[in-house]
Amino acid sequence: MLKPAISFDADMTAGAAIERLAMNGFWVAADHPGVQPRLGLLASRAQLTIDQVSKTLARDAAGYGAAIRRQWGARVLWYVRELCEVLERCANAPPGEPLLDVLQLHETDASPTLPLETGRSTLLSNGVVMDDGKPVAVSLASGAPMPPPFISAAIPRSAADMTTRSAAEAPSSAAPSAPTEVPAWPRIDAPDYTLALLPFDVVVGFGAAPQVDVSGGQVVLRAAPGVSTVEVTVELSTDPGIQSRDGWSRTMTVNLSDVTAASARFTLVGQERMDAWHPLLTTLELRYLVGGTVCGTASRPIIILHSRDTLPPEQDARGDAWSAHATAVPMDLSADDQAPDLTIEISKPDRNAASGQYMCQLFSPHALVSERGPFPMDLGQDAKTFAGAIVEEVRLFAKSPLLDMTLEGIGRLVAQRLPAPVFQALREVATMVSPAVPAVLIVSAEPYVPWELAWIEPPLDPALPAYLGCQALLGRWLRDNDAAASAMDGSQAPRPSTHPIARLAVRHMAVMAAWYQASSGLRRLPMAEAEATTIVSEHGALALAATAQSMRQFLGASLENGFDRIGGVEAAHFAGHGDFDATRPDASTLFLGDGTPMRSNQFRAARYGGAQQPLLFLNACMLGIGGELLGDMGGFPGNSLRGGFGGVLGALWEIDDDVARDIALEFWRRALPPAPAKGEAVGVILRDLRSRFMAGAGALPVSTYLAYVYYGHPRLTLEHAS
Repeated sequence: MLKPAISFDADMTAGAAIERLAMNGFWVAADHPGVQPRLGLLASRAQLTIDQVSKTLARDAAGYGAAIRRQWGARVLWYVRELCEVLERCANAPPGEPLLDVLQLHETDASPTLPLETGRSTLLSNGVVMDDGKPVAVSLASGAPMPPPFISAAIPRSAADMTTRSAAEAPSSAAPSAPTEVPAWPRIDAPDYTLALLPFDVVVGFGAAPQVDVSGGQVVLRAAPGVSTVEVTVELSTDPGIQSRDGWSRTMTVNLSDVTAASARFTLVGQERMDAWHPLLTTLELRYLVGGTVCGTASRPIIILHSRDTLPPEQDARGDAWSAHATAVPMDLSADDQAPDLTIEISKPDRNAASGQYMCQLFSPHALVSERGPFPMDLGQDAKTFAGAIVEEVRLFAKSPLLDMTLEGIGRLVAQRLPAPVFQALREVATMVSPAVPAVLIVSAEPYVPWELAWIEPPLDPALPAYLGCQALLGRWLRDNDAAASAMDGSQAPRPSTHPIARLAVRHMAVMAAWYQASSGLRRLPMAEAEATTIVSEHGALALAATAQSMRQFLGASLENGFDRIGGVEAAHFAGHGDFDATRPDASTLFLGDGTPMRSNQFRAARYGGAQQPLLFLNACMLGIGGELLGDMGGFPGNSLRGGFGGVLGALWEIDDDVARDIALEFWRRALPPAPAKGEAVGVILRDLRSRFMAGAGALPVSTYLAYVYYGHPRLTLEHAS
């Protein structure tokens, strides 16, 4: 059967595994020495007993599995175990013993990796179910069919045997003089493997054809008529175990008559590692910028061996050969004229979902004095565990007078995970754009951590709460491999687009609310019904019944209004019940009017993108409950962006119905006023709403105001189409 996965690394100790399990709500006994620090801290903060906290946060391990990653030389092995088995063995093992020994992991019993399957009921053998290179579930053979529906995902490719390869470039042909558009491909010339302490060169630029082992979509270089060159900045980043001798940034002047002639060289050197029995498996990640805007990415794998090893490294047939799961997206080398003042990119060169190691890089259209990175980041735990523990803590203190102190503590913890130069750069751009408020975009390889809560001390604006989401115009985005695949096969426009859209002309808006009847098994939501009715009335929106047929028409961009076929919409709102089902990897659920659950992966099949990228507001209660976040790449934001939506707004944790209604009504009144007025930027509205978190004297803070996460351009503005 299929079970959601908790990720581990075979090198983790039993004590570290117990800590991760406790942060996810799993323990054999609440008084276990490895569990008590977690529960004791929460109990003291909440002024409860450890037993009370344990009963509130405990989850049933029987519904989960473990996905254990093991590096085997230059290859990666995966193992599947019942979570109960991992929990029991670790609880009874010496804290310093590695999982490799605790679980008796042998090369011969490694499990295969399996792609996330389609909606068919499919019998699966034991294996780790992967989505875009990340473990999302484990399959434990039991004769039970895999429950539908699931969206298919490409099987991660296996790299060929490690040999030195060169670019597979086609002969360059003479381009016409001063072209306005020239296609090309990203170029990263680098060794497949090298020895630590031995300098090596990386040459980047453009090629005339796809390059072996380089992940990256086709590039389109554009220039105005009569302009023959384009200034392109290339920014390289990789694992902290590799250092650059001459910086990480170069600017190239690209002549459109011969784009392959432009190149930049970096000299890197791998550091010797203490755990030298493992080669360093990482990636070289390259970003192309025009005018301070990240216009696309490319990457290629690289292996750093111990300085005393021999070349080439010995290979073993077991497991998967190391290869980078692409973070590349198709490229459009044109600047965003509404570019955020600061873009914070959080990447993961090691592609190890079980670790908390990331890299951070900063980009800006302004000439910053602050360092831009790349900087190493350490979350302490894997991102999902780190973020899940935060959400559970918010649940525990939701009705407590200590809620504001709890959230401030969380905010300070989140801020500590960001490199100090992030805040230096934020202050610098705030000074540059004053009296305007700086716009910040976070593009992260981890979709879980609520960076909106990062605490800024001292705040940029002392009159507002010190959370990042209150101090700046904030949006998130993802650069997704699915977008690269769709663009490379020519099937459709990239989804999501390379840049989030900054303007949206709204011809049609749809509103869906569920009038739950007793037969649905769900209680009615009078506030959600009133919310939807008001939005329809005030904005002339198309009212949709919360039925499977209406949802199919909405996602399929095939809506009708009376006798008129309007196709898709540019804005959409849902008000109703949501829930979290921990027994599935795609856990977030919306409920239609008859009680039918609708999974987020169905939004990935939406027929939007390109010229029509709607803004979607999901105002459904409890989508973030249960230790998981709506921000999950496999949840509603990730799947909606992959379905072509241009922005998604929803809650990170449980929200109050009355407050959620008021937030929704004010949001749409300010975002989409009557024509001909243009709406306020989404980032402006959300900054204002979040800042109302602190209630008046003697009243409890209202966590709902801080709950909303927004994927989209911080400066996105809406107006009615003429």
